[in-house]
Amino acid sequence: MPTPVSLFVIDPPERLDPPTDTSLALMRASLGRGHRVGYCTLADLRLQDERPWGRVRPIRFVAGEELFRAGAAQDLDLSELAVVYMRKDPPVDAAYLQACAILDRLPPWVLQVNPARALKLHGEKFIPLYFPGLMPETLISAAPADLLAFVDRIGKAVIKPLDECSGRGVFVLERHDPQGEQKLAEATVAGSTFMQAQRFLPEIVEGDKRVLLLGGEILGWVRRVPPAGSFRSNVNAGGCCVPCELTDVDRSIAARLRPWLVAEEIHLAGVDIVGDKVLEVNITSPSCLREINQLTGAALEERILDYVVSRCRPPQGTE
Repeated sequence: MPTPVSLFVIDPPERLDPPTDTSLALMRASLGRGHRVGYCTLADLRLQDERPWGRVRPIRFVAGEELFRAGAAQDLDLSELAVVYMRKDPPVDAAYLQACAILDRLPPWVLQVNPARALKLHGEKFIPLYFPGLMPETLISAAPADLLAFVDRIGKAVIKPLDECSGRGVFVLERHDPQGEQKLAEATVAGSTFMQAQRFLPEIVEGDKRVLLLGGEILGWVRRVPPAGSFRSNVNAGGCCVPCELTDVDRSIAARLRPWLVAEEIHLAGVDIVGDKVLEVNITSPSCLREINQLTGAALEERILDYVVSRCRPPQGTE
């Protein structure tokens, strides 16, 4: 089997949602350009003799099937790759961070989208805090009493786990909720897990904007609208995507983020905007590419591949 030049580190394929999965769109486009493509999961990675290795399975697509078919696993020295797409969904737990530590040993000629170093250092819900005033009023704590005091002070807050995605574990807590203390004790696992409490923004009932940035530049955008009776606009939580326009505020937010994203070599990011505030900056597995394509007729995966190919470097000693 020819050695794949593009590796996608993803969840087990049976967990993917083929109609909406961004990784699958990138895989198809890569194969369409004649690239060799393989995938692995976290369990396939290892560090051996100070070098990252993986059990990599080549993939192909069959007409009429959304999900790829995989070939036999090949033991591969990952320094032979051109690009690694780290697109495993959160939770960003110990296994995720340890996998990033392995990928962080990749040589500099292997392009990482996004770099393991950045994924280790920057939590998605922490990134807006690097930009004063960009995030709604926020408290991060593992102490239920601190979180409860924050809610009592501001009246209504969204409580979020720091290491999850797709709206999992997110709930709203209001002042004087008779079960508030119990809910926070359960969420923090009696004070052993950090949670984020964030001022509830009433505008969220109309949805948020997901703006995709590529190399710090605006790639595409969409409005995600929560289902009736909910505030969670995540597609996996029942939200739907509708077209929208970018405002001057949205563009100024992107411009403010751009230098930091470029400096951190975060190639692909998904920014969640409500009004003039940023809720988080998704860098683990930015999504909504398929939804934007469907609504606009774009092929954003092709633009991403143009960007990736332009930045790929030959292995050391072959230049």
